[in-house]
Order: sequence, then structure tokens, then C-alpha cells
Amino acid sequence: MTAPDSHYHEYTIPLLLLALYIRICISFAPHSGYQDPPTFGDYEAQRHWQEVTVNVPLVDWYRNTSSNNLSYWGLDYPPLTAFHSQAVGWVGHSINSSWVELYSSRGEESYPHKVFMRASVLVAELLHLPPLFLLTPSSNLPALALLAVTPAQPLIDHGHFQYNCISLGLTVLAVLALRGGRLYSGSCLFSLALNYKQMSLYHALPFFFYILGPRYNSWRGITEIIRVGMVVILTFALCWLPFLSVADHVIMRMFPFNRGLFEDKVATFWCSLSVVLKVREMFERVTLVRAALFLTLIAVLPSQILLFRKATPQKFLLALTNSALGFFLFSFHVHEKTVLIPLTTAVLLLSASEMHKHSNTETDNDPSPHTETDSDTQTDIHHSTPPDKKHTKPGGCMAPTDTDPTKPSASLTKEATISLPVAWFILIATFSMYPLLERDGLCVMYVASTGLYLSVLHVILRNQETRNPLLLLLFRVSVVGCLVLHGMELSIPPPQRYPFLYPTLNALYSAAHFAAFFCYFNYLQITD
Repeated sequence: MTAPDSHYHEYTIPLLLLALYIRICISFAPHSGYQDPPTFGDYEAQRHWQEVTVNVPLVDWYRNTSSNNLSYWGLDYPPLTAFHSQAVGWVGHSINSSWVELYSSRGEESYPHKVFMRASVLVAELLHLPPLFLLTPSSNLPALALLAVTPAQPLIDHGHFQYNCISLGLTVLAVLALRGGRLYSGSCLFSLALNYKQMSLYHALPFFFYILGPRYNSWRGITEIIRVGMVVILTFALCWLPFLSVADHVIMRMFPFNRGLFEDKVATFWCSLSVVLKVREMFERVTLVRAALFLTLIAVLPSQILLFRKATPQKFLLALTNSALGFFLFSFHVHEKTVLIPLTTAVLLLSASEMHKHSNTETDNDPSPHTETDSDTQTDIHHSTPPDKKHTKPGGCMAPTDTDPTKPSASLTKEATISLPVAWFILIATFSMYPLLERDGLCVMYVASTGLYLSVLHVILRNQETRNPLLLLLFRVSVVGCLVLHGMELSIPPPQRYPFLYPTLNALYSAAHFAAFFCYFNYLQITD
């Protein structure tokens, strides 16, 4: 370990604890649907799934029966979510059986139950936070600090209330495994992510091409691909075997095309287009499904082809972000919370060295006969290269003013920098979910967590000199735009004719940013 690593490694655990502390603080706020009968919100949905899985036979979990009314928060995620709900439900039942009593427990919001539910999400964070910190260079204190105070996922999981940290954590663990040369473990972990939330499909193409790219043209590689296929099939079989007789019901619940192109005001291409062109009224649903599929594939395939041609760890992270962001912008039936999927892999690019490191060869992901057991044969893109070998693109990398490790206000190495576009993306992703957070009564937590994030980012930017003043100016103008929209919403009531004016403006403003970020991340992958 280099001296700079030793100097900064001591901050990793405190920053990880800070991230947990922020999540605990947010958990004291109201949750989705608090005191809002008859359907309440996502908190009640998660509790109801525990009620169903504890009391109803497994074959009826996804079917409409007298004991499972699917119109009341019916299960609509893959089997692993159902098994997780059952596990949490049994723990809750052992503490207080009334929390999951069939029918009579609906709308349960007692304080002890809320403590239990909030604690269950904190436990689930153990799958999510540690891998994120492990994938961020320990020598990059600014990136670690910004990672610790990133507000979007904590506001949704620990405020609004969901368990996104499980599927996202499994995906990050899969990335970590592949980066460590553990091909089969990574394949299994990502298969588990797919079986927890179907939206993990947003990341499926990059995983497929990252594994396939360097292996399809050799017998040894083809053998490894076959083994990966067997691991994936076995993982899916274990998750789906109990549901084989009702698999059609599960799939119909997982892909609810009857719900429409989008819900509420979400920062996507389709919602933005609908402001001027009422596509949902002009075209049949099947036409919109096909159009969404076509546009999504057109948007994401270029980055995946690039990954297939040169499957390096750097391009893998960019392809994950590009694929997920493309799916978010163009696919069918997207929720505002789904932005967490591209955001998670983008966060791995916070370190400017991750954004702009050039691989010397195409053998970073070269198949090895020791793929599963010998991680030393794999290239570690966090390994420091001599400062004179590093290259920084002009697209927003924050360059240090001094590389002297004895000066605490300066970055220790050129790796100890952040990518401003990624930090900017994190902010806009949080802003885009404000209408949802406002409905949940989470405005105070939104202001506090976003304010903390901006404060930390300001300190980082103040101590680092940007190579692109125009980008920094655009970032500041963007932040002012967010503040202006918030100020207008607080001070000027919307016209009666347009009651959803401000959520619509939020969606349009955020969608424009997401489109720009999508283009930028693709540009990085093309020019890397």
C-alpha cells in the first residue's frame, strides 16, 4: 500500500459510519402513505407482502384469491423479494403476531412496528454500503466523503420506505466480484439481483457483454461462458422452482403493461414528450410498448457494442451507467425511483480516476484458467500509475492544485479527485424525486440531506482547481435553476387549470439534464 493510501484509509470506516448515521436520521421522518388510508403507500405494501407470505400458501402469493386480493398491493416483484418479505415477516411475527395478521393488520403504523421495519432496512444496507466503499479508491477522500452523504437512495429506502439497497447491493457485489476475478460468484450475485427486482434488467446487457467480449473467440473462453450459463440457470432454478406451477402469474405481475407508459410525472423521454404530444391517447398500448422497446435498444446498444469490443473494467462501469440511464429514459412504465439504478453505478465513477483512466491493453478482463480462484491475474484499475502516466480529459475532472501529501487541503494524488458530472448527476437525480418526497412529508429531510451534500461538494470544489470553468459555471446555473423552481413552488400557487404545473416542470428540467448526462457518459465511453 502506498503512503497516500495509508494516510487516507483511516477515514473509510468513519465515513461509512457517517453514511449509516444519515440513514438512521432519515428513518425518523414520515414514510410513504403515513396515515393515508385506505391504501396508504409503499410502507404498507412492504408490510402487506409480509402478511401475505406468512399467512397464504406459496402458490397463491401471486394469484388473486379470497385470502390475497391483488388489487391491494399485490406482489409484483420476483420470487427473491417474496422470500425476503417472508423472512422479515416471520421475524416480525415472532415479535408481535398482530403486525402480520391476515386482514386485520392492514394499515399497521404503530411505533414499535415502524422501529422494526426501519431496522430491517438498515440491516439490508449491509449488502449495499460496504461494497460501494470497497469499490471507491481509499486514497480518494473527496470521493469517499461525497459517497457518504449522497442523499437519493437514503431518502427513498429509509424515508419513503423500500428495500432498493438489496437489489442494488447485489449488483454492486457482482461488480466487485467480477473486478476481483470471481466470474462465477459475480454471475450468481447479479442473477440474485435480477430475481429480487426485475428493474435490474437495466444492467443485464453490460454484464452479458463484459463476460462475453473477451471469451467468445477461444475454446477456454467458451468453456467459461458455458459455466457462467450453468451458474445463471441454477440460480434462477433455485429461485423459481417453487413457483413453476404458477410462473405465468408471477411473470404477469412482474411486467404490468396494463399500467401504462408511465406513472405520475417522471423525468423520462415519454413523460416529457407527453407535455406537447399526448402519445398515450394517440396510440394503442401495444404500439407504445414496441416504440419504447425500439428506442431503448437504439439508445443502449452502442455502448454495449463498445463494451463487447473492449471489455475493460473502466468501460464496464460506463456501460452499466449508460445502459441503466438509457432504460430509465426510454423504456415502458418507469417510476421516478427507478433513477436509483443508473445512479448506483454512476456513483462508482465519482472518483475522477475511474472516469478518465485509460487501460493500456484489452486484457483487463482477459479470461484466465484461474478466473474464479486467482484474482491476482486480473487487472486492478484502482492500482496507482505514475502521475506522469495519467491522463485527464477536459470534461469535468477536478484537478488537484498540489500533489504534496503533506498538505491536508490538497489531493494526495491525481486519483484523489472527483468527477463533477457524476456529482452533478447525483444532485439532479435527488431533485427529480422531490415531488414524491414532498407527498411523503420528507421535505425537511430532503432539504437537510441535499444541503449537506452540496456543502461537502462545495468544500471539495473550493480546494480543487477545475480544468473546465465552463462546466463549473453550468453546474452552478443548474443548481440555481433547481432553487428557482423550489422557490416558485413555495411562493406561487399553480393555476387551477394546471394543478400539476410544478411536478411537470421538475420532470422536464430533470429529463433535460438526464439526456445531457446520457450523452456525456456515452461520449466518455466512446473516447476512452
